[in-house]
Amino acid sequence: MIRHKAVGMLGALALLPLVGCSGGDDKAYSVPDKLCGVPAKPDLTKELLPGGDKLRVVKSQTGNEVPDQYCTVHVDADIELVVEGTWQPAGITAKQVADKAHAFNSRSVSQGRFAMEDDKAFTVVDCKNTTYKAERFSIEARLVHADGDMSKELQRFLGPFSEAYRKSLPCES
Repeated sequence: MIRHKAVGMLGALALLPLVGCSGGDDKAYSVPDKLCGVPAKPDLTKELLPGGDKLRVVKSQTGNEVPDQYCTVHVDADIELVVEGTWQPAGITAKQVADKAHAFNSRSVSQGRFAMEDDKAFTVVDCKNTTYKAERFSIEARLVHADGDMSKELQRFLGPFSEAYRKSLPCES
């Protein structure tokens, strides 16, 4: 009798992960192939976002002489992903950008191409722009409601997204 109860309990425990995943992560929305006006791989974007019914992307920039660019991705009524782009001086690294953004526990990965936290990723691309007195452009991708360590997913997203973003910038040769 004890053996039957143990087998039944093990069977019930084995089903728990399936029950936990079945309803809460439904993504009824479609992810566009452009994010913030920049080509993005929908499958890489979607793995960063929670379940929900409606996705909305809002692009904006500051009115400063050297404008910062912002993009927020909303799922239903909540902001879930924030992408921020900032003009930078020559030589600045992803880690230095993370430090300036007060990312206290960031770590450099991929020979310094990225600085990562559990819910944030930073990178820089070369982009000379004399109007903005810049040689580089930094991109930060931040998850607002991250559930655990999402650094690998953020890095997979930010790699190709930053290259596409660079092509959309007014870089001088």
